[in-house]
Amino acid sequence: MLQIDYLKWQTFNIIKLNPPKPKIGKFFDVFLILLITANIVTTVQRFVMPDMYAAWEDSILILKQFSLVFFTTEYILRIWTAVYKAGYEHPVKGRIKYMFSLYMVIDLLAIIPFYFYQLDSFVLRMLRVFKMLKLLKVMHFLKEIVDYNLGRSKHREKYGTK
Repeated sequence: MLQIDYLKWQTFNIIKLNPPKPKIGKFFDVFLILLITANIVTTVQRFVMPDMYAAWEDSILILKQFSLVFFTTEYILRIWTAVYKAGYEHPVKGRIKYMFSLYMVIDLLAIIPFYFYQLDSFVLRMLRVFKMLKLLKVMHFLKEIVDYNLGRSKHREKYGTK
């Protein structure tokens, strides 16, 4: 348990927003800024220079997938180490409170579009499956209604009732 606490503390010192930071923390900040900038540039490039974007599309896709993993990991690590921030010391309530802080909500909103981009075709396929299942359910109910009405009409014919 002591090793995990030490690892959590070291991780917190690397990814925290305020100085003082170790050298690796400064490297982390520079890398984070460069990765954010690269993602902004590629997003703008898609609309401003579509030909260049198309030429580099495979490399850009790799960058976006790497960014998805990196930013998600950073987000999770920030939640994991939140107990070392003032006002967030409680292991559960502190982390939940930290997740709803302004900067964490902004981070989450920045990550979510990456997931929608990755899951877009999967989500559409799942929606089609649900539509098909709903259609089958409706067809089952229609069959039940038809059978019920046929049964009633046969009953009327046999017994002469309305």
